[in-house]
Amino acid sequence: MNFQEKYDEYKQRREAKKFFNQNNDYHLSVSDYIRMFIVGTVIAIFLTISFDFLSMKIGWSFSYFDILTGYFTGSVVLKIARYGSEKVGIISAVCYLLGTLFTPILTYYIFWNQSVSLTAAIQLALGQFSNLFSLVFIAIGAMIAYTTSKRSYFFVSNRNSK
Repeated sequence: MNFQEKYDEYKQRREAKKFFNQNNDYHLSVSDYIRMFIVGTVIAIFLTISFDFLSMKIGWSFSYFDILTGYFTGSVVLKIARYGSEKVGIISAVCYLLGTLFTPILTYYIFWNQSVSLTAAIQLALGQFSNLFSLVFIAIGAMIAYTTSKRSYFFVSNRNSK
C-alpha cells in the first residue's frame, strides 16, 4: 500500500466515524445530557440578560439579539455534545426557550431585589411572548439554536472533501 491509499483509507474511516456519531445518540451519557441542559440554559439566560442590558444602554431594542442568543446557545450545546444530532438540537432549542422565559423573572428579582409571586412570575414570563414581532424573533432564535446544534461537523467535512 502506498501513502495515497493509506490516506484514502484513513479519510474513509474518519467520515464513517463522523457519520456514525451524527446518527447515533447513545454515545452520549446521561451526565452529558444533564451538562448540556444546565450549561445551555445558563448560557441562554446570561446572553439574554447581557443583550437586554446592552439594549437598555443603547436605548434601542434589537430583536436580532434573540437570533444571536439562539446561535450562541446552540454552539455551546454542540461543543459539549461534540457531535450534532436531533436530540442535541432539541435540547439546545429547549435551553434557549427556557432562558428566554426565565430571564424577566431573574432580572426582576436580581435588579430590584423583590421576590416574585407565582402569578407575577407567570405574567413576567408571558410578557416576553405578548408581542407578535418579538414572538417571531424568539421562534427564529429557537430555530437557529436547533439547526446550529443539529448540523454538526458533517457539513464541515463535506466542504473540505470537495
